[in-house]
Amino acid sequence: MNIPSVLRDSAECLGIIESSGVVRESLTDRDIRQALCRPIWPDKGNLTVFNLVKPGESISMVVSDHTRKTAAKSILPILIDGLVRNGCSVKDMSILIASGIHRPPTPSELADILGTDIVRQFEHRIFRHDADDDANMIAVGTTKSGHCIRVNRKAIEADRLILIGAATYHYHAGFGGGRKSLVPGLASRDTIAHNHSLTLDQISDRIHPMVDLGILDNNPVSEEMLEGARMCNPDIIINTVLTPAGELVGVFSGDLDLAHRAACKLVEEVSRVDISKPADLVMASAGSAINWIQSHKALVNAHRAIKKGGRIILVAPCPEGLGDERFRYWVKKKNLSEIYLELRKSAEVLGQTAFSSIIRGTDAILVTEMNKSDTADLGIRTASDTKSAVCCVLDEMAKKGINKPTYYVMPEARYCVPFLHAK
Repeated sequence: MNIPSVLRDSAECLGIIESSGVVRESLTDRDIRQALCRPIWPDKGNLTVFNLVKPGESISMVVSDHTRKTAAKSILPILIDGLVRNGCSVKDMSILIASGIHRPPTPSELADILGTDIVRQFEHRIFRHDADDDANMIAVGTTKSGHCIRVNRKAIEADRLILIGAATYHYHAGFGGGRKSLVPGLASRDTIAHNHSLTLDQISDRIHPMVDLGILDNNPVSEEMLEGARMCNPDIIINTVLTPAGELVGVFSGDLDLAHRAACKLVEEVSRVDISKPADLVMASAGSAINWIQSHKALVNAHRAIKKGGRIILVAPCPEGLGDERFRYWVKKKNLSEIYLELRKSAEVLGQTAFSSIIRGTDAILVTEMNKSDTADLGIRTASDTKSAVCCVLDEMAKKGINKPTYYVMPEARYCVPFLHAK
């Protein structure tokens, strides 16, 4: 990430917030195969993904979409080969893309997710989830909070359901992967909205205090995701762990919850960065995020490292703009009380993202390729380049009497999470 010389000359760098490096060597095909033969179960012993499926059974393999790295194209050839060796037929297998409410992946994105050979092999058996296709949804139960869980029937009607995803930090689910492959990955729009409504505190106009990065237990959003996912009875999950650079360093399979938690432990080794104090400024990059909704994750992480009243300079090109017209509806409101009131009446996923963007965006300056209409609606200040943004921040700091501000650099802000005063 390019750091303007004016910042280096005028401020004190407290460090670079990035992953500590590859915790293990990048996994080989042999490593992956061996990992899949060491599943984590509470009661099923050594039953692996290769021998739990009987020949002739239909198999739905759920894979995350283009908005997150999973290394699925490294897992799938080994998985399929092992199943075939056990007597299963490729003709009985299908791939279901878990995209929640995201747009469907393009053909080139699909090739990036699955690999060109798999795309060719499964040409007519790759299905993209559509959260608004009510005819293809099936109710599987009602949660303790009274929410009906509806998911893609292709997952439920298969004899065997295999979930392939990546464990990562997530700003309201605690961690991605595991349960998220089903809820929200394959859920209906109303199911997803109801689940996301749990981010709001039931009493005060605030985010629920347990809805945060790295929290699964007592997190109402995450716990309902797990409750809903269990209603779908997945046979096994395969969760990967990647470094921010995309290196595959962990593969965990087995129980929906236990294997996921094991993967999350490695995520904390790879992506958690402990800092001793916050800074006046964070220089952050959203990297290859395709739109603001995805870039927002970098804003969330960077915000954890600034002082009250501090500033974030976020480099987020966002070639696809805001990412969803419905998000535009919410973010243009600006009045937080109005957003809270409307979200309590009618839960909607993008409303929470807009709320978070408005709260944290007041402390940010955005360097982006988005058009003026998008940036105006988003309401976050922009600068033409990082040097201009830095000069603006330095001027503001000087007016506050801060002549030597402190700063952090976050070159991979979507994937590295700062934790303050960690033991």
